[in-house]
Amino acid sequence: MIVITGASGGLGGELAKLFSEKNKKVVGLSRNPSQLEEVETIETDLTSPESIEAAAQKINQMDEKLEALINCAGVLSIEEIDKITAKELERVFSTNVTGPILLTSLLIDKIKRDGADIVNVASTVGTKAYENQAAYGASKWAVRGFSANLQVELKKFPCRVISFCPGGFKTKLFEKATGVDSTAEGSWMTAEDMARFMVQILELPKSMEVSEVIVNRK
Repeated sequence: MIVITGASGGLGGELAKLFSEKNKKVVGLSRNPSQLEEVETIETDLTSPESIEAAAQKINQMDEKLEALINCAGVLSIEEIDKITAKELERVFSTNVTGPILLTSLLIDKIKRDGADIVNVASTVGTKAYENQAAYGASKWAVRGFSANLQVELKKFPCRVISFCPGGFKTKLFEKATGVDSTAEGSWMTAEDMARFMVQILELPKSMEVSEVIVNRK
């Protein structure tokens, strides 16, 4: 069983499609249902602790072995440094950081028991800095920090923790944040290629852990 947050579209949707084609049971955690009939959607709001707790309870009650938890859902924030608001900080961090940490914590016993892998989708923004992305960048640095800590916590278990840091690829992330699809032109990477790459990493022998991968746009 593969559990993916944000499986209703974008990178999460492409991952759900690939795993479904491999006859894996995919459970998607998102506000909107997956477009794939094969995906079992648990309606989840990552900004709501109660919603996350309810989703985790359902997963913990499932008999299927958990193979991987992929924390893929995320939101982008574009704000000038002198215009950052508390509301925007809460929105960004609850989805990008607090939600994934809480979900992982609630599933950790099953993760350890099943030897499941964890993939935390960060960003190249979490490895450097971009203008007008202080809140978003800080959240992705936090995701990388969480991944590093998980690697220590799970060192004695057959669980691998992968910090996955993609650069700019074609997605609705920019359009949702700004109202403009800035990926409409130019040579952007694709969500399909990014998903294929992640699946390849997860299919490596369990004796190999790709602790962090940074994928830059050429």
